[in-house]
Parts: sequence; C-alpha cells; structure tokens
Amino acid sequence: MRRVVPARQPLARSISVAWLVAVTLAITVGGCGGKKRQRRTGDAAPVEVITAPLPSGSGAGGTSDEREPNDSSDVATTLAIPGTVRGKIEPDADADYFRIDVTQAGALTVTTTAVDADLIVEIEDGAGTVIARSDRGAVRVREGVPNLGVTPGRYTAIVKKKPPPAPKKTRGKKAAAATTPPAGPAVSYEISAQLAAPAANVEREPDDDRGTANDLIPGDPVTGFVGWNADVDVWKLSVEALSANNAIDIEVGAVEGVALQLELADGVGQLLLVRKAPKGAPLVARNVLPVVPSGAPPFHYVTIKGERSNPETAYQLRVTAKPFEALDAEIEPNDLVDKPMTFPAERTIVHGNWSAGDVDCYALAADVAARSFDLVLDGEPDLSLEVLIDGKVVAKSELKGKGTVEKLSAPVPPNVTAIVRVRGAADATGEGTYDLTVREGPASGP
Repeated sequence: MRRVVPARQPLARSISVAWLVAVTLAITVGGCGGKKRQRRTGDAAPVEVITAPLPSGSGAGGTSDEREPNDSSDVATTLAIPGTVRGKIEPDADADYFRIDVTQAGALTVTTTAVDADLIVEIEDGAGTVIARSDRGAVRVREGVPNLGVTPGRYTAIVKKKPPPAPKKTRGKKAAAATTPPAGPAVSYEISAQLAAPAANVEREPDDDRGTANDLIPGDPVTGFVGWNADVDVWKLSVEALSANNAIDIEVGAVEGVALQLELADGVGQLLLVRKAPKGAPLVARNVLPVVPSGAPPFHYVTIKGERSNPETAYQLRVTAKPFEALDAEIEPNDLVDKPMTFPAERTIVHGNWSAGDVDCYALAADVAARSFDLVLDGEPDLSLEVLIDGKVVAKSELKGKGTVEKLSAPVPPNVTAIVRVRGAADATGEGTYDLTVREGPASGP
C-alpha cells in the first residue's frame, strides 16, 4: 500500500493586495458562442476589482449622466466599456436600465458606488434572462458583478433599491390597515463597466459544470473568484501523467467572509471527496490517491463553492503531485462513510492528517467471529472519535481541547465491517497530524 507522511505546505490565508491587482489585471473568460450561460443569484462583497480593459470602439471612457426615462430595456441608457454613468433612484420603486454593448468575448465587470441605500444590481443577457445578481443586503456597500463571461452582444445592467420587508402578521389580532411607507430621499450613485482580456492560469467563466471546466495541471497554481452566491467553479485536473506511486495535495487559499467548499470527483463524475471549511479559512486535502475507474478518462474534477461571496478577493488553487510510499500513513479520499480507507490488518497504527473541514473514515474489515476493539486517537487538533455499525454511532469520545487524547472501546458483531470516523469541531480551523491506534481485544457479548 502506497502511503507517505506529507510535508505540509499551507497556503497564505489571503492574497496580497499587490498580487491580487496583478492577477485581476488579467481576469478572463472563455466565452464561446453556443455555450450555456450560467445563472447566478445572490449577494456580493465590496467590489474593487481592477481589470485590463479590452479596446472598445464605442466611444468608451469618461463619465456621463443617465437619461430618463430608462426604466426598461427598450429605453436603457448606454453604459460604455469602459465607462461610468451617474444615476439616481427616485422614487423608491424606480429601476434604472443601462445598455452594455459587448463587441468581443471577455470578462465583464460591473460595479456601483457605495451609497446610503440598499441597492441591487442585476445583469440580463440579450434575451432578458438574469444571468448574474448582486444583493449584499446592506447599505453603504458597493454592489457588483466581476468576471462575468460574455460574448459579443447586448447586455443590460439594472440598478434598483431593495424594497423593505413585508410587515409580520400577528396572530389573534385584527390586521392593521395597509399603509404606504414614507418615500425615502433620492439616491445618487455611479455605475461603471469594464471588460478584461484572456490570460493563462486564471478562471474563465462560465465554468459551472464539467463541460465548461477550466484546465488544471499539477504544479501550476490557478486563481478564481467566488463572485456570486451559488457561484460554482469547476476545474478539470489531468492525472494521466501521474505515476502509480504519486499522490496529490489540493490547497485552496482562504477568502475573507466566505466559507469555502471543495468537492473532488473522478472522470465520470462520481464523488470522491467533500470538504467544507469555516468562514475565512483555507481548504487543504493531502495524500489524495487518484482514482481512475476502468474505462474512465484520466481526469479528476475539482469544484469550488462558497457560502456567500467575495468578488474582490480571488482564491488560489494549487495541486501538487508527490511520491507516496509510507506504509502507515492515511490515504485520501476517505471523507465519506461509504468510501473509507481500509485500516491495514497487519498494523495497529495509522498516521493521519487533519485540516479544516476534513473527515477521515477507516474500515475495520469484517470477521466471522465477534470482536472488540480498543481505539486511541492522539493528535494536535481538537478531534472526536466514533465507531459506526451499519451507519449508526455505537461508541463516541469527544473530549474538548487541542491535543486531548480520545479513547474508547467498541464491540463488533460477526460478519460486520465497522467504520472508525475522525473529525473536528464544525468551527475548527488550521491543520495538524494525529495517530490512530487500533487494537483488537477479546470478544464481548454472546
């Protein structure tokens, strides 16, 4: 069995401002005619994305004022690329439409200034379908959509004020007569648009499924954005060049305010690993042994998601290949109860790695006789230890505190495979190692 205790190479928890500016100068999109566009909804963090504009023949540049009426796509005010338009929301139900004419494929960035109102920004394609939405749900924050994959054609940006929540109904009391809330003051804002050119090793939208996935080569870092709520980035990882003795480490840099989620699937889409980190924490999966089913293509698919969004800070994704030879090291993927690592029958100890969001499952092979196991978990992180029989927890140890040793004993019926599960607290962060010791004792019970 091929195993190695990996050298930890954690990513920086955030990308430096200088590095981010350099990368976002080349934010890209692989917009190809006929591809399915991604529908995104949700909120966005403050947007200050800097891009390298493509040449435009539309008289771009400078600042102008909106032309009322512009409350529908038919009478939309022109927003040049690059360019800025001053707008005003008055009355509260006003909606301002801005026409954006895209002459070449690229990554479109649309932003508004922060104002004393809760704004919403939507982007529609030429058919009037909303393909991106920014709604942070707060005042004095910038709304925006970065890195939106577009092809030549007409797009429309819509700016409106978020309506107040409906009044709550009170049980047992006669409903009060409906009243119209007082009108708020006029809200002045600015909206800007830019288009970025393609570049290497940067996410190209849309990339929300295996058919539109971006290429990912071991050893080559790439960057992307969780730019909207429900934004999904899929990367196509080639494992064909890896030898039989290679494993991979997958590292995703932290994004402020976003709880990242990593999914790994094989070449036919079968899920191998799921990992979710607390808000603002990086994701790491080490000692992942590539799984290529018979007849399947030699690829893995890495999917990055996030709770909420942050279009001003990119994540960095890096996959590193390394030799795998140790006999007593944990083998990933083993995050799922139905896809555990088999605990070596000839050994009593396994050296494991844990990082934020990790769950490690080990299978104790079935035997014709009833048995009892003594387990000890000794490691740096604050971890819990469980034994599952037929999917149900039959024994658990969960002492609080980092470095706490967990111990338990569990009987196992004959002809049953027991699963040992190691995991950390839901809000635990960081990375560390542990030793899991399993010793078989005398049978207990009849």
